[in-house]
Amino acid sequence: MPILPPPADPFAITVPVLIAGGGACGLTAALAARGAGAEVLILEKDAIPRGTTSMSQGTMCAAGTQAQKDAGIEDSPEQFFEDVMAKVEGKSDPDFVRVVTREAAPTIDWLSADHGIPFAVDTSWKGLGHSVQRLHAPPEKTGEDLLGRLLQAVERVGADLLTDANLTDLYADDSGRVLGVRIARPDGSHEDIGCGALILATCGFANNPDMIAEFIPDMAGAHVFTWENSLGDGIRWGMDLDGAVADMSSFQGYGALAHPQELLFNYNYVIDGGVQVNRNGERFSDEMADVSGQGVKVMRQPDHIAYMIYDETLHNRYKHLHETRQALEIGAVKNAETIADLASALDIPAGALQQTLTDIADSKGGKHEDAWGRDFTGTHDLAPPYYGIRVTGAIYHTQGGLDVDANAQVKRIGGGVLPNLFAGGGAARGISGPTCSGYIPASGICMAMTLGRLAGQAAARLTS
Repeated sequence: MPILPPPADPFAITVPVLIAGGGACGLTAALAARGAGAEVLILEKDAIPRGTTSMSQGTMCAAGTQAQKDAGIEDSPEQFFEDVMAKVEGKSDPDFVRVVTREAAPTIDWLSADHGIPFAVDTSWKGLGHSVQRLHAPPEKTGEDLLGRLLQAVERVGADLLTDANLTDLYADDSGRVLGVRIARPDGSHEDIGCGALILATCGFANNPDMIAEFIPDMAGAHVFTWENSLGDGIRWGMDLDGAVADMSSFQGYGALAHPQELLFNYNYVIDGGVQVNRNGERFSDEMADVSGQGVKVMRQPDHIAYMIYDETLHNRYKHLHETRQALEIGAVKNAETIADLASALDIPAGALQQTLTDIADSKGGKHEDAWGRDFTGTHDLAPPYYGIRVTGAIYHTQGGLDVDANAQVKRIGGGVLPNLFAGGGAARGISGPTCSGYIPASGICMAMTLGRLAGQAAARLTS
């Protein structure tokens, strides 16, 4: 990505804090910077801010929040830290993980108290790395809902948002200090804007085949379900300024993408007792062992296909979810009174599917251990009528990126930090460690908003 030398003439426009990206990270950064008294301009490449935030479930993990206390849930940043470090098998930077797990709850509480975003604990989620119910979401439990509320808050505090503003180049001096940026407009024109600090809140690189081949070669050519602008631009700009990167081989996989409809389907059905089978009607994993790695396991099945199998009780429990409503509207969900009829509707072998569900019932009854080692304790016993949906696996978003300190300021290769460059969201490293198996549910939005808040506050202090 081009780094331009200092311009000969002063910038016509200069803002103290410039933010690249109008997703959860960028908008949270804007709220934090404005709260610290800084003038802010957000640059958004698209005509309407959406990005990977809009494709998410709008859910953030945090420990020790007021919402948890209101729900009678005991949790702490230390327990959150221990859970993350266990999930990544100690392979993530503990100092960085401690910053995120400590600052996530203050971020949630601040957004709720100061900006009216009503986060509540989603009590249907526990496990998959979380020892306590700590997933928080606004009422609709969608990324679109979260994004809309953040945009309203940004408008209320007077942060400026410029859409259709494609950041193409950075201006920087020999010290690595960012002086400004160049943006391209839809009519082909260009504008240069100076800044006191730049926050990179852009997407990751899941939609950049060259970067996937370079940093995650085992997933080259894999199915991708992500925002089209997930090209890694922010990461490349940071690298060109000698910014350090970390955990670039890490990504979030997902094994419940409705196929061929390309709709995210909720994993609650599996958590509460549903299972996944392949085209042969057979299970192929412990579905609860690794929610991110499950996506890779699904992609290894015949035709990269699996089927989520559950029943009417679970259907009624979660039919209000946005993802379920979407899937029902387009006919992706099938249901039948018998296992044989459901197998016929899904075009998988009835005998094999019957045997699979019989084996599960027998393991629950104590006749034998589950063949895949899953602990079904406390889950619902499947009974007719039955439901199913065909899904595939995909790379959802990358988890590696620019290495940042406790202020979300980008670290420099060899030590120290870049003078005025900050990063969060898809542009910064996550807490998932170096592989897909370290991902813990809702950590993507957690990283985006926690680092966004820290970056906004630090950038405002730097430019005051």
